[in-house]
Amino acid sequence: MGRRKRAGRLGLLGAPWQLSLALAVAAFIGLRWILPALVPSRAIGDAFTPALDLLSSSALCVLGGISALAAVRAYIERSKQDQLAREIEEGRKKAMRAATIAAAPKPVPTSWSLEALQRLEWKRIELLCARYYELVGFRTETQASGPDGGIDVRLYKLDAAAPLALVQCKAWNTRQVGVKEMRELLGVMAHARVGRGIFVATGGYTHEALAFARANPIQTLDGQALVDKITALPPEAQAELLGMAFKGDFHTPSCPSCGVKLRARVGKRGGVWGCRNYPKCKTLIQMTGQDAAQASGKAT
Repeated sequence: MGRRKRAGRLGLLGAPWQLSLALAVAAFIGLRWILPALVPSRAIGDAFTPALDLLSSSALCVLGGISALAAVRAYIERSKQDQLAREIEEGRKKAMRAATIAAAPKPVPTSWSLEALQRLEWKRIELLCARYYELVGFRTETQASGPDGGIDVRLYKLDAAAPLALVQCKAWNTRQVGVKEMRELLGVMAHARVGRGIFVATGGYTHEALAFARANPIQTLDGQALVDKITALPPEAQAELLGMAFKGDFHTPSCPSCGVKLRARVGKRGGVWGCRNYPKCKTLIQMTGQDAAQASGKAT
């Protein structure tokens, strides 16, 4: 619509240059030869011949000039469009190269570090925490698929029926746990009549959350603190945890409702993780920038 309006304002300059050239040739031939041939009186035709010659030449020059200008304008616009198309294609290729690099599988870690820990999806973090506490002498119960009620792992003394502590895990690498999540854990502890809570967050905590935890029986572990606890174990225990945590697909998130691995999809707001059991399960998790890059070549 915008192009048609612009062409209308430009007149012949906005029309194809071939049209102006055809009009120039038609006007010249019509005024120079056809119109005089239609005059019935030779005397009258001879009288108007000089004027018609001048008019035909003028029409040829004017319309020919317009045709030339239209051809230049069309060439410039076509060059701009070609340049824009090249820039778009180059941008697409760069994005594909960046996505390919980001999506390339990284080597499985051979030792524990914060970077290695933050590559784990949320369910693998929970299983890692449970196995760690088993190695230091507790009996554990992990939450099956479905709502966790604010509890991911229950810690027991080996012969106890009631849990000694409740563990809540958040695999939030780019987001800090706030006081809201701390209050929720304390509420679950009070409801379950458990006197101790442990919060594990790979991305850390806000100052308010840490102050709330210090004022209540909640131990906080950020990602580095968890890595430090793991690396304080004997080498064989560290190796066991490393093999367990990084076995198979340790990055793709699991469905909180079904427990199956989610699938990369494209949603209204970009990349999302969607449940493989859709439409029975409608779980959707927004991807982070890194996840979106890694999934760009395999989203369905």
